[in-house]
Amino acid sequence: MRILLHGFFMVSVNLFSVMVAFAIAVIFSLGNGEIVHATLALVLNLVVYLTVYSLMRSVESGIMRIDSWSMLMAILMISLAMLPAVYYPIYYFTHGGWSSFDNLITTWPFQIIVNSICLVLNFFIVGKKPAK
Repeated sequence: MRILLHGFFMVSVNLFSVMVAFAIAVIFSLGNGEIVHATLALVLNLVVYLTVYSLMRSVESGIMRIDSWSMLMAILMISLAMLPAVYYPIYYFTHGGWSSFDNLITTWPFQIIVNSICLVLNFFIVGKKPAK
């Protein structure tokens, strides 16, 4: 259950950070460069992820703890698999139609990099406090 919770949370934060990064780039006229959007989304993703996991750690340390490298890899794979389940309904309700599979293919590399960084940080920094 913890793996599914982690995966869903990661996908939600990924999509949120990409949308907010795009909005920031448009509002502040930072241009249409993918490098700018990806960098903003990466920073936002890390900030949100680490903030929420740090808060969760103080509330209930066992819920968001990653116990092993195999659990870390399972969470990463689940987050990749959950992206279509979260992305397509959001896209359908906001655009009135289905998105192409190309949008997922272009999102997965970003998701692999960002989620790997977040999970490793969780494993080594956030998750090292023993559960009570």
